[in-house]
Amino acid sequence: MLEGFRRHSNSFFLIVLVASVAAIFGVGPGSQSCSQGSLKVTYAAKVYGHTLSESDFVAAAGMVPRIMRATEENPAVAGAIRQGALDGLIERELLAHEAERLGMRVTEEMVNEEFRNCRFYASVGVGAEPVLGVQSGRVELPPSSCGGVGDRFDFTQFERVARRLFRRTVANLRESMVREMLAQRMRDSVRATVQLSDEDMWRDYQRTHDQMAVRFIRFNLNFYRALVRDDDPAQVAAWAGQHADEIQRQWERRRESLRGLRREFRARHILVKYPEGATDAQKAEVRARAEAIRAQLVAGGDFVRLARLYSDDPGNWREGGMLPWTAVEGSNFDAGFVRAATALSPNAVSPVTETPFGAHIIQMLAFREGDVPEADAKRDIARTLFRETRGAELSREAARAALEGLRTATNLDEVGTQVRAAALREFFRGEVPAAVTLANNVALAPVERADLGVPALQDSEVFARNGFVVNDVERAEMLTSVAFSLTQQSPLVREPVQAGEDWFVMRFKDGSRTVATREEFGRQRQELLSSVNASALAARQRDVLVQYVTRLRQEAEHDGQVRIGNSPRLRAPAAGEDGN
Repeated sequence: MLEGFRRHSNSFFLIVLVASVAAIFGVGPGSQSCSQGSLKVTYAAKVYGHTLSESDFVAAAGMVPRIMRATEENPAVAGAIRQGALDGLIERELLAHEAERLGMRVTEEMVNEEFRNCRFYASVGVGAEPVLGVQSGRVELPPSSCGGVGDRFDFTQFERVARRLFRRTVANLRESMVREMLAQRMRDSVRATVQLSDEDMWRDYQRTHDQMAVRFIRFNLNFYRALVRDDDPAQVAAWAGQHADEIQRQWERRRESLRGLRREFRARHILVKYPEGATDAQKAEVRARAEAIRAQLVAGGDFVRLARLYSDDPGNWREGGMLPWTAVEGSNFDAGFVRAATALSPNAVSPVTETPFGAHIIQMLAFREGDVPEADAKRDIARTLFRETRGAELSREAARAALEGLRTATNLDEVGTQVRAAALREFFRGEVPAAVTLANNVALAPVERADLGVPALQDSEVFARNGFVVNDVERAEMLTSVAFSLTQQSPLVREPVQAGEDWFVMRFKDGSRTVATREEFGRQRQELLSSVNASALAARQRDVLVQYVTRLRQEAEHDGQVRIGNSPRLRAPAAGEDGN
C-alpha cells in the first residue's frame, strides 16, 4: 500500500510539469482554448506568486456543500459557497505562506498518514463560516469510503475517491493537502495563544449570573404613527413648507410611476365580518350592526374613530379603514365592493354593502387617472413623510412625559394606568364606548384589540447581563446595558432609552437583583471549565483567528500579493449554463 503512495508521489513532479505545459498551450480538462494564436490563461487567484487554478476553485467549491450538508439550489447559498470557497483558498495560502516563513513543514509521510485515516482539510473564508454554518479544518470520512485502513488500504479505490469527492487526481490532492495542513497548523498555533484566565472566567460568570428585572413602559412607534392627524391640511402644509427639498427628492423618484395611470380610486371602509359558515340569521345581525355604525357616521361621527372601534378588517383598522389607491378595472377587490365604491362621489358614504366577507360601509375619498398633477402628488408625499416624522416625535415626547410622571410618583401602577388611558383616548379619538343593545337583542361592541401596542406598565422577566429586557427590537442589548446601571438608590433611567424604533422608560424592580459572588464562582469553577467556558474560549479563539487572518490579507493586498483571477468559474452560472 505505501509503495503505491511512493510511486505516485515520485511521479508527482512529472505530472505537475505535464499539467503546466497543458495549461500554457490550452489543452486538458478545464482549459480555455486559444483564438488566432492569442493565449488566454484563466485562474482563480494568485497569492504570493502561488497560482490557484480553476480546478483548485472547482474542488473547493464542491467540497463546501458536502461539509455543510447543503445544496447549491438556493442562489443566495450558492453565492456564499462560491465566495467562501475563493476566500478560503486565498486565506489558506496566506496561512500556509506564514507557516513556511516560521519554519513549519509538512512531510510526505504526514500527508500519507492523513490519507490512510481518511482525513482531509477544507478552508472556508472566515467571513463565510458563520453564514454557511461551517468551519475550516479537518474533515473525517468513514475509512471504508477511502479504501479501508492500515494494511487493507486500497490505493486504487482511493484514487477513485479523490476524483469523485474532490475532483482531483491524487497528485493534485496531495499538493493541496500540504497547503491545507500548513494552514491548519497555523490556525492551531494562533488559537493556542488564547487562553481563559481566572479573570476572564469571572467576567463571563458575571455576565450569566448577575441578574435583575425592571418595570418598563414601551412606546411603540407604529402606535404613535397612527395618532398623527395627517388629514389636517394646515399641519401637513406647515410641515411641507419646512421640508420642501425632501419632498422634491421623493417626487423626482416617483414621478415616472405616477404617469399614464388607469382610472384609480382611494377609499376607506369599515367591515363587519360574517362568522365562518354564517346562517341567514347571523348575516342579519351583521347587517344590523353595520347599519347602526353607518347611522353614527351619517349623524357626523368620525370615520377613523368608528373604524378603529368596530372594523373587523385586520389589514387597515389601525389606519381608520384606509385602503391603498386601487385600479377600477382589474382590481383584486370584490367586484361588488368596487361597484359600490365607484358609484360614490368624493366624501360620500355608501349604503351598507354586502360581499362574501361581510357588510361594508365605504367612504370614497378621491379618483385619479392619467398623469397625477405634481401638486397632488407632493401633497400625498408630504402626508406620508409627515406621519413618519411626527410619529417618531410623538413616541419620544410621550416617553419623556411618562418619565417625568414616574420621577414624582409614589404609585407606579397608577402612573402606568394613566399613561395607558391617555394613549387609548388619543388613539380612539375619545373614550371607548360600552357595548349597546340594538333591536332584536343584537349587541354592538368595540372589537377587542390585543395587538394595539398601547403603552402600559410591564414587569420584565429576570434577565442576566447577556440577556434582554425584551428581545423583539433591534439593539436590545442597549436596554440591558442601561438596566444594569440602575440600582436601589438610583432606580429610574435619566432619559428615555431608544431600542430599534421604540422608546423605553425603565425602573429598577425592587428585590430583583442577584449579584454573582466570587465564593459561588469558586465552587463552580471546575464545572465551568468543562462546560460554559469551553464555548467562551472557542468564541474568543475564533475572534482572534479572524482578526489574524484579516490582518494577513490586508497586508498582502496592500503589498500587491493577492490578485483575484479572471476565471469565469468565479461568477454565478447564467440560466441554462452548466455550473460544474
